[in-house]
Amino acid sequence: MAMLLCFSSGVALASGYFLFFKDSTRVSSAPKQAVISSANTQVNNQPTTLQGLVQVNKAQEADQQTQLAQHVVELNQRLEKKSIQLKQSQQQLKLNQLESVELDDELAIQFEQEADNLEWSYELEVALTDFLIINEFADSAELTALKCKQTICKFELTINQHAVNYGAKLWRELNDKLHLEPWWQQFKLSASQSNDARIEFTVSTQG
Repeated sequence: MAMLLCFSSGVALASGYFLFFKDSTRVSSAPKQAVISSANTQVNNQPTTLQGLVQVNKAQEADQQTQLAQHVVELNQRLEKKSIQLKQSQQQLKLNQLESVELDDELAIQFEQEADNLEWSYELEVALTDFLIINEFADSAELTALKCKQTICKFELTINQHAVNYGAKLWRELNDKLHLEPWWQQFKLSASQSNDARIEFTVSTQG
């Protein structure tokens, strides 16, 4: 009987130790599984993170390209504006140089030597008439004489009797606006003589 009790106690003790060891094994293995699961989650999330970075980089590159294109457009507009201003300055400088007596005499001699060009005379008359109306000079000045040869034209504007502005101020304003007209760009040389009542232009397509 005593031996049976000892055997039973030994079996119970051994079973308890086995259960304790098994439970300890389960507890100690649980954190490892959690760590492995977390690592797998991070690895699985890496492609999504990389894809997001690529999309952000593409968006930034597109925005930079848009800004660069806008900057190029602005630079081209500034360059075009500067070119126009330079051309106007060159034309004004040339006009000042061409108003000398020597050049006026030279153009006058050449004008007398060339044959008439009636078609060009008509075209210039229409252009000047439209210019006076569009720029509101029709009430101040009128075209009173015009004649074109092969490369040179002469025309005269006189003060209108109803003019409010007249003299040097009117002719200066009219002259400045004439040089902005697209059709005026055909003339390479020009000279003018004026007084309070009239202004006469001599223009040439040859430089």
